[in-house]
Amino acid sequence: MSKVRLTGSNSGYVEIAAAADAGNLTFIMPTTGTALFGNGNNVISGITTFNAAIDASSTVVFSNDVTFDGATAGYDVVWDRSDNQLEFADHTKISIGSGGDLQLYHDGNHSYIDDAGQGNLRLRSGTLEIQNLAGNKTSAIFSSGGGQTLNFNNSTKFVTTNTGVVVTGICTATSFSGDGSNLTGISSPLSFRNLIINGAMIVAQRGTSVASTGYQTCDRWQFGGNWPGSAITQEQATIDYNTVPYDLGFRKSYKITNSSQSSASAGDNIEITYSFEGQEIANSGWDFVNNTKYITLSFWVKSSVAQTFYGYFRTFPGTDLKYSFPIVCSTTGWEYKTVSIKGETNFAQNVYNSFPNTSSRAMVLRIVPYYGTTYTDSGAINNAWRNYSSADITPVYDTTWFLTNNATFELTGVQLEVGDTATAFEHRGFSDELRRCQRYFYKPLTSDGNIYGGRWGNNSTNTAVYYPVQMRDTPSIGGNARRGGGTSYVGKDYFNYQVSYDDNWWENFTASADM
Repeated sequence: MSKVRLTGSNSGYVEIAAAADAGNLTFIMPTTGTALFGNGNNVISGITTFNAAIDASSTVVFSNDVTFDGATAGYDVVWDRSDNQLEFADHTKISIGSGGDLQLYHDGNHSYIDDAGQGNLRLRSGTLEIQNLAGNKTSAIFSSGGGQTLNFNNSTKFVTTNTGVVVTGICTATSFSGDGSNLTGISSPLSFRNLIINGAMIVAQRGTSVASTGYQTCDRWQFGGNWPGSAITQEQATIDYNTVPYDLGFRKSYKITNSSQSSASAGDNIEITYSFEGQEIANSGWDFVNNTKYITLSFWVKSSVAQTFYGYFRTFPGTDLKYSFPIVCSTTGWEYKTVSIKGETNFAQNVYNSFPNTSSRAMVLRIVPYYGTTYTDSGAINNAWRNYSSADITPVYDTTWFLTNNATFELTGVQLEVGDTATAFEHRGFSDELRRCQRYFYKPLTSDGNIYGGRWGNNSTNTAVYYPVQMRDTPSIGGNARRGGGTSYVGKDYFNYQVSYDDNWWENFTASADM
């Protein structure tokens, strides 16, 4: 094809038609430094490659896809017109700053924001939210004017405030620094805060399993009720390995097993009871006549049948009130429950009779696997103090658990503490927990449960037996003197037994001051 030379024209424009023969139309600039200029809207089509710099003194419009080909194969940037995206291939970086201070890229596996420059990386927003890809769960919210929030599964767990932080749930730490002297606003101490004795069910002086009511297995926990069918077994059970309670340090539970019941009658009931001395509540630090001050109950529960059960507190003598609450077992595995209970101004009617500073029983906690209709009412109110009545202790029970053959119900990690928030369970050593239990029941830790006395020929002997701790009240003594005789004195600190023959001892000795 022939070359074309254009000369200036002031009369209009010069048109170059397509070449008559096949091939490209080539413009050759005569000397270095010359350029091809166009005025107005110029459309250049059919060109795929520029082998030199393009100097555009005005807006350049690309009306289709544009590819920026990197020096390394695959390191491309593409403007994709079809989906309106500027697409960076793997390893291709957005580099900001004269020295590449800030870079954004994806390496094929992960995405990166690299800040290698001086100063800080600052994200500026009125409110910054971090969400999952679907946009339906927020992990964190950072607000310029309010608290900063951390969530778990859309549930707020940590919030900063103008006075500190608020933590919702159990706070677990491997250690604390400092001696705690600067801590303020703590309603209960970090230790000796659990008002429940043997809440981890580790002490069972009487035995580990029995098919009868009363104090029989786990110390301080009394089993009672009325049912028409086969016996119900109470036991100190072993918690399975690799369950949540086990992982939290719990090894034992209080468990009842309900053998088959053919029917559910109105007067049927099953109760698990824990009794509090008046002085335990009176000296707990709980301002119980103030309805803005709380105590909090927490426990682990497991039912073989998923249904709603109930528990309640009852105060007596004096002002006889109750506070019932639901225990929703949504699965057949272990579940953690908490109940925060406010004070009640009605206690002020007779404060000292409500919670006397004595060793007498002033309040009970009852966990109820089943109540018949004699004790329930559909209109019963939960989560509020009200006058006690045996006719509407709780709402009406579902009968499924009660009528299920060999249904089970378990408790462990029971804690009652001052304050409106449940804290991690206060684990106490076995010896410490045992001595607390021995205030209410004592059985010698001998192989046969017997106490042996001295002898002086054929004379009568008196042997004093001191209990490990002072008992709550003058105990009832169980067992018998082997060689005749009996008790000559029984007190809170010790008892005397007297026999008339040699080789004397007291068989199956027990001292009980339970409530």
